[in-house]
Amino acid sequence: MAQARRQPVHAGLGLLLAILYMLLLPGISGAASALAEARTAYLRGDHGVAVVWLRSHLTRHPRDATAWMWMGASYYQLGYPQEAAASFSEAYRLKPSGDSALWLGAACVAAGDTGRAFAAFQRAVKAPRPQTALLAKQWLRNLSGRRMPVLPEGATPAEYAHVVSWYNSSLAPHQVDAIVRSVLYYSTAYRVDPRLVIALIAIESGFHITAHSPAGAYGLGQLMPATWQSLKVHPGDPVANVYGTVRVLRGQMDRFGQNPSLALAAYNAGRGAVERHGGIPPYRETQWYVFNVLSLYRHLTGS
Repeated sequence: MAQARRQPVHAGLGLLLAILYMLLLPGISGAASALAEARTAYLRGDHGVAVVWLRSHLTRHPRDATAWMWMGASYYQLGYPQEAAASFSEAYRLKPSGDSALWLGAACVAAGDTGRAFAAFQRAVKAPRPQTALLAKQWLRNLSGRRMPVLPEGATPAEYAHVVSWYNSSLAPHQVDAIVRSVLYYSTAYRVDPRLVIALIAIESGFHITAHSPAGAYGLGQLMPATWQSLKVHPGDPVANVYGTVRVLRGQMDRFGQNPSLALAAYNAGRGAVERHGGIPPYRETQWYVFNVLSLYRHLTGS
């Protein structure tokens, strides 16, 4: 989960351009379209435009917790952590959830308010969704001084091993070695950045080999039964699971023009959902999944 690094002058310019851009647009046809436009703008990286759409929506629907979440995420990416924290706090007040607590904590860290961040992450740790609880635990480890590692381009296997162990310290050395060798080998063979694979697995399972979901997803990359059966691999075998994960991710990258956002959305929700909606589906789970994986990927790459 990368902290926003843009300077305020750049963020202010982005907001100014967004406002000018919005003045040239036709009137908003309704609240639903304003929120949809905001999400679309956010997901293509136009965070200043997203803020303007969200302000329009929230003027008429101030109790929309989901819109406040998107507002917080937009401010966070623009480099306004205090505004982001205020938005996430409002989202949590209106509809308490692990996600809103998690991102409130992240914004508070960026704003330098570690005490408030710690309290927010403690709430997020209790979230029913495993991925949210996992990310909250990682942030708490950061606050305790165990900084989340970075993987520079050309990082050594030992550096990858450190990252894997950082996420799951209960793994035996031979398990860590098997995971690292598999990630590096199959990522090279299928031309995928191994740091993207690491980020995906960290969000999917936290590098827990036997992780499973109520829907039947299993293992490091949370492969669904139809997937691992078609690939003829055992999902409980970490090497086989990494192979399946990279194969599926590579396939989605090929289908969606090497666009990592769409590839990750298809990995989470299925290719059909992305094709039907012409982009990242309007599913909150999928949208936050893409956000989480790419944020962690950006952190791992040091960007």
